[in-house]
Amino acid sequence: MAGRSHKESASESETPSRHYNRDRDGPQSSTTSSSRTSQKARNQQALQQQQSFLLKHINSNGPKDKPRVDPLDFEKMDEATLLRYKDRYNINLPRPESLNSDILNSEIGKKTFSKRSQARRLQKAGLGMDHRISKGEYANQVKSHFMGLQTKENDIITGFLYKVKHQDKEFKLTFQ
Repeated sequence: MAGRSHKESASESETPSRHYNRDRDGPQSSTTSSSRTSQKARNQQALQQQQSFLLKHINSNGPKDKPRVDPLDFEKMDEATLLRYKDRYNINLPRPESLNSDILNSEIGKKTFSKRSQARRLQKAGLGMDHRISKGEYANQVKSHFMGLQTKENDIITGFLYKVKHQDKEFKLTFQ
């Protein structure tokens, strides 16, 4: 086995690049700079495409990232919230229709004991059969009541400031 010199046995990564010096000094220097700028442009374009893809397809980044409900869109509020509002301000409204009332108002439901006893109860109370309203009508009644309330600016401002100041704090008891 013939002995190799140190220069022959070194790997490519350890030897100085022949291409590096030739690229720096030779006629190919303009092509490398143009290839770098084109690579930068491709990277920026890929980044923009990735960001647009993420904006389109990612809807949530965590448990607190939920689509917010418009506070004055009463029709999108759930029935329990509307009922709590009615109870809080003692509004005299019939209950909104529910799935149970839809079932009882069907042809089969009218023959059940529950429907007949409900009809008797309503006749005694003098309410008639039209004692329920749709959720849309119910939401409109609640909204009209809400819009008719007088605003107390001092209470609103102090409540807002308190909420902002104590936004991320929880009530904690400390014992000493």
